[in-house]
Amino acid sequence: MEDNKAKENKVDENKKVEEKKKLSLRSRIIITIAVVVVLIGVAWLVYYLVDYKRGQSIYDDINKDYTASNGDEWYNKIDVNIAELKQKNPDTRGWIYFENEEISYPVVQAADDDKYLNTSFDGQQLRAGSIFLEALNSGDFSDKNSIIYGHNMRDQSMFGRLQKYKYEDNYYNDHLYFQVLTADKIYRYKVFAYNDVSDTSDVYTLSFASDNEYVKYINMVKQLSQQQIDVPDVSEPNATDNEKIIQNYKKLVTLSTCTDRDDMRFVVLGTLVGEYDRINKQLIYDSVNK
Repeated sequence: MEDNKAKENKVDENKKVEEKKKLSLRSRIIITIAVVVVLIGVAWLVYYLVDYKRGQSIYDDINKDYTASNGDEWYNKIDVNIAELKQKNPDTRGWIYFENEEISYPVVQAADDDKYLNTSFDGQQLRAGSIFLEALNSGDFSDKNSIIYGHNMRDQSMFGRLQKYKYEDNYYNDHLYFQVLTADKIYRYKVFAYNDVSDTSDVYTLSFASDNEYVKYINMVKQLSQQQIDVPDVSEPNATDNEKIIQNYKKLVTLSTCTDRDDMRFVVLGTLVGEYDRINKQLIYDSVNK
């Protein structure tokens, strides 16, 4: 009896030892997995930080090399050497510049909208990619609605700062104007609408079959806007409501960036309020300071 009991005790002890070994092995595996996960997380964080810094450096250098401040008037706040930019990248279509905000980038255009999603202006692989014009748009910004895309970067580079319209009260009051500079023109736009929209929204319409369709579009955009913002009234004295819309919203630029939802985008729309001839140094149109 005593021998059997001793054997049973020994068996129990062996089981306990085996269980401890199993627990120890499990603990080591769990710790190892946790360490690997942490190391991967740190590696991705370092990659992102390096990538952000590299992107900032690329576009800081482009601003430094190709832009200059000229004066106080809206049409000479910034001067951009578009000709040299086109030599560096033939896909260059112009430059976007926000008055009173740190949004100042070259605008490129490719036959495929995917090309510049993660490719910088100088051809490097970069998460921030480039600011680019919709492939179906005319490269001279002559369409009724030109769409410009840019990433919503966490460091607020590219179009990351556009989110301030959505989250900062009255931000739009001091950030109503942006410009598009081409080789021969400077176009000034006033922001009049912004909000989240579906990635298949009619906001992304480029051209319109008739004036009536365009009027419907403008009314739709104004209704969905987070804020109701007036634009300069340059319509004729006896113009109808529809005619006023057509005359006051001559051409549009829609700025589009991503949100935290894959099926949603944040858009900022501006209407043309100024045009300057860079070649002849002549102001063509200015509805703000008329």
